[in-house]
Amino acid sequence: MQLQLTSGNSVANLNLPDGTVVHSTSRYEEPDKLLAALRNPLGLPVLSECVVPGDRVVIVVDPETPQVVDVITQVWAQFQELNTDELDVTLLLPPSSDGACSQSVVDELPVHVRSQLAAHIHDPTDENQRRYLASSAGGERLYLSHYLTDADFIISVGTIGFDGVLGYRGTSSAIYPAFSNVEAIRSAKRHCDPELMPDDKRPLRDLVDEIGWLLGTQFTVQLVPDAAGGTGIVCCGATDQVMAAAKQLLNDCYRLILNEEIHLAVVSIPGNSQFGWRQLGAAVTTASRIVGDDGRIAVVAELPARIGPGLEMLRRSKSPEDLLPSLNDDPPEDAVEVTQLIHALRTSQILLLSNLDAQFVEDLGILAISTDTELQRAIDASDNVIVVPCANYVWAQVGEGTAISDQR
Repeated sequence: MQLQLTSGNSVANLNLPDGTVVHSTSRYEEPDKLLAALRNPLGLPVLSECVVPGDRVVIVVDPETPQVVDVITQVWAQFQELNTDELDVTLLLPPSSDGACSQSVVDELPVHVRSQLAAHIHDPTDENQRRYLASSAGGERLYLSHYLTDADFIISVGTIGFDGVLGYRGTSSAIYPAFSNVEAIRSAKRHCDPELMPDDKRPLRDLVDEIGWLLGTQFTVQLVPDAAGGTGIVCCGATDQVMAAAKQLLNDCYRLILNEEIHLAVVSIPGNSQFGWRQLGAAVTTASRIVGDDGRIAVVAELPARIGPGLEMLRRSKSPEDLLPSLNDDPPEDAVEVTQLIHALRTSQILLLSNLDAQFVEDLGILAISTDTELQRAIDASDNVIVVPCANYVWAQVGEGTAISDQR
């Protein structure tokens, strides 16, 4: 069978042997999903009935949400039944390392939306932007953006997905730790443990949910991405009901359980994204769970040229595992993805077909391949192969569940 894997502008055309497993989520795609979900929220009335004139409304956004500009535009359209001049609406976006990511979301909004929304990008270093919320059940004093603590109505927009730190990302994880202070953001990166399962106890996830409850977060818009990294399934409404429903859909779509280990896992990420390195870390973690100790992971990925301090440390290191203590003790902004890469490299050889300089890739301990012909040779030389497009969304494992066999 012929198959094309794409990641941004990186393309690989492959001939797959008989019996190759190809993970697919196409059966979960639905037309007009966002509008339909907004018109039929779970556990709450439609948005226009949830607010009254004079309310201070905050739309808090995770910029990694697929088609995030369209989502914000559709959410704003739901308020048009009211006199928007009587609503104080703020679009709240998290900080980004280079300042460009959140600003690009604002810049890409339609003019009529941009002119009616007040947009603010949080600065975690500015104490004047934060207010005391409460003390957590564990005794931690919690500080958040004053836009959140002062709001009458909060709408969170984000993605439900498997997450190396939280187990499951989504709902109130768009709020914390991004809209707290520098130490809270850095501390969250210490919770990356590739050995944990998504449903294992995660203290940080519990804290995130507690903060959502303390804030009284009412309405959420959450997406489960499709196989191309776009809008797959949308759930809207009350936070707890949306999280429960979306987690079930996520597991139906993206939980991959195999009967035996795989010799070669060929994976891709959506690419052409400022989040490419984070996507790569998640993808190789997914693949490393299903390849044997002598297995190989081949990745098709378009990646940002800019790298964070953790990747720079990895590039210069002669002994990557020695970096793990420092990545945990003093985590840089990209600590999670670098930790995931190091753990994957412990047991697997990683091959990367990308837009990056080959020498740079080799410096990371990864084998650079420059053409899909080279990738085809790796496939032809493997005893068994699995192909997982957009593997950064997938949770994969061997055994302990109902095996998925989508052979092409």
